Amino acid sequence: MPPQLQQTASNLRSIHLLRALLREASYLSDAHARQYFRRYIVNRFRAYQPTHNATASIHAQAVDKLRHRGFRRRHISIINERTRAMQRKAQKGLNYLRRANLAEAPCLEKILLFTYGRMGRRKYALLEHLLRPDAVAKDTTEEGAADEELAPLQKLYYSNERFLSFFDAPKQKSNTEYVIDISDRYSRLKAVVKSQCQNGVALGRGLKRPNLVTPIYNVWQRPMPVKRARNNVRRWYAETMTRLLPPLPDEEWDSIQAMISGKKWISFVKTRTRAVPLDPEPRQEEDQFKTLVHDALALDKPSKADRPAGVDRPHTLNPRFMQRLYAKIHTYCCKLEWNDERNKWVAVWGSPLHGLSPRLYSTPVDATLFAGVDEEGNVVKAPAEPLPKAQNEEKARQQYGRFPFYADFLSPDHPVRKEAEAFRHQRSQSAAARAGGD
Repeated sequence: MPPQLQQTASNLRSIHLLRALLREASYLSDAHARQYFRRYIVNRFRAYQPTHNATASIHAQAVDKLRHRGFRRRHISIINERTRAMQRKAQKGLNYLRRANLAEAPCLEKILLFTYGRMGRRKYALLEHLLRPDAVAKDTTEEGAADEELAPLQKLYYSNERFLSFFDAPKQKSNTEYVIDISDRYSRLKAVVKSQCQNGVALGRGLKRPNLVTPIYNVWQRPMPVKRARNNVRRWYAETMTRLLPPLPDEEWDSIQAMISGKKWISFVKTRTRAVPLDPEPRQEEDQFKTLVHDALALDKPSKADRPAGVDRPHTLNPRFMQRLYAKIHTYCCKLEWNDERNKWVAVWGSPLHGLSPRLYSTPVDATLFAGVDEEGNVVKAPAEPLPKAQNEEKARQQYGRFPFYADFLSPDHPVRKEAEAFRHQRSQSAAARAGGD
């Protein structure tokens, strides 16, 4: 096939994939997911669109200016090299969206995690808002301006790295360790990290502690080198930011809460039916045979969206199923609220869905109906009255005798041995009397 025809066929395949992806994204059962994935798909295809075919916008000059609000537009040589690989990736994404629209729980759950910023591109966009310092009144004097240039950790480690600006100066925890807390200038970040660590919320491995604990000396008991101390802070910061779940905007968090409780309708979308030709042309037997041979030689592996079955067979897409899925996602989401009493930010996390609604069991019941019965349905017995102390001691003395282990080795006229033998004789008579009575 000539190169021009190959390029035309490749362009047509990309256009078909774009239309199919946008169509499947419009069928998602979440309104925010439909908007998010529409923007995501368009930006991904726009990044691999040649510059001469782009519209006159800010994104059209992204290669030249290197300033982009979405995905950076690739060069024409990179586009030609990656076309087939990106088309295969788009086909996989299309099958994944189809499986999510068929109500496969793992696929739809991952779609919602991407939508609400628990993973993927939007998570780091929400993190960028969280990493902004609090608005404080700046000092206009020269000394105050000089103090605001560098953070305490940047001055101590002789570096202008951004991650060092989020921490306070080290404080000695013990003779061998320093503790480094997040700066009070980033009170929202500090509140989210501390709250997530206390509640144990995480998609994978959780946060170990809300602050960094670093050794003062190395293995040779010498002061820690500045470069290694700086790398310790860098490593803790990177690990924490990877596992951190940033807060959602208040309207999105409240929207999920309302859909879980049933106060807000879940926006399902009805899928469109395929167009059927009114007067289909009869196909010749040769054409049918060629099509059959071509499909057999292609060896295309059918997707799970084409043959859904097994353990992950699709669920019925109904409000109850979506409420349970939203409740699972909601446990990983939080929002920030300002507490006037404590004068600080407080992170509010979502709670899991607890069974059925208590409204079903709100019918009044007479308390006398279950009187004298515990929670398990057993009759409550009155506790036995305790015996006086003297009777308890006498009863214990009659049943058990406390003698040293060497009593049998003492002389026969020893008082301890005599008492032990008398106790054994009395106990044997009591056992014989009980046996005779039975």
